[in-house]
Amino acid sequence: MTEQITTLATVLGFFTIWIGTWLLLALPLLKKLQWRPFRATAPEQKLLLLMPLYLLAPAVIWGANQLLDQRWQTQGVSLGLTSLRPFAIGWGVAIAGLGLLLWFKKSIGLVTWGAPPSPDESTAAMAPQLFAILGLLVLGIWIGGIEELVFRGWLQTQLAATFAPWLAATLGSLVFAGAHLVWDGRAGLWQQPGLFLLGWVLVIARWATGGDLALAWGLHAGWVWALACLGEFVQPQPVAAKPIWLTGRSAQPLTDVLDLGLMVITAGFVWQLFRVIA
Repeated sequence: MTEQITTLATVLGFFTIWIGTWLLLALPLLKKLQWRPFRATAPEQKLLLLMPLYLLAPAVIWGANQLLDQRWQTQGVSLGLTSLRPFAIGWGVAIAGLGLLLWFKKSIGLVTWGAPPSPDESTAAMAPQLFAILGLLVLGIWIGGIEELVFRGWLQTQLAATFAPWLAATLGSLVFAGAHLVWDGRAGLWQQPGLFLLGWVLVIARWATGGDLALAWGLHAGWVWALACLGEFVQPQPVAAKPIWLTGRSAQPLTDVLDLGLMVITAGFVWQLFRVIA
């Protein structure tokens, strides 16, 4: 019990230092944007605020590792060529899964898509769209990488040292889901069960690769990129006449049973896949 309390105190200290440092450095920006935690934040403002927060994360983890005498490798960080395959598999699985799910929802009338552009508009917008897609790709890889480094990497490693694996995964996933409320406010409560399940899926992805973060990073980056591209170019909307538990809420992924089912299928697929190819 003493070791578990020490672990929880270490985790609390880490997040206090990380967020406290960010608040001090970003204070002028926070005042300019009039940002308040636990209130819905516009995507553009959220990105501006996330940049300094996420840029700080590796430095804070490095400092924590120095104090705790821990190594990046034990937290799943491996940037060698061997990580490219699980990363690419995760990215592909995420894209394919979301694409198939969206096609299925459209085919049974659960969602509608935005009106397609005319041929002239499509040709004129080709170059800007390509740059937007590439920019969103970089953004997805960066956001997915930092969140995996923090939550499935550093946090999960600390919790797993003194808690049973299932309990460590549960606690880490609760923290991961709850952190989103800082940006989403009360509206984000609908996504909490789905985000909790998402956290568990990404922990399973790390387990499937023997503790390496590459697969979880690929999955996370693929989902972030795909959702951003869908919101920018496809703009799917739930059909109002259908039940919300089937269609989900507008601009809120993971709020319907089909999305949750995709998470479960993804976890089972990558677990079995890496048992075969390992």
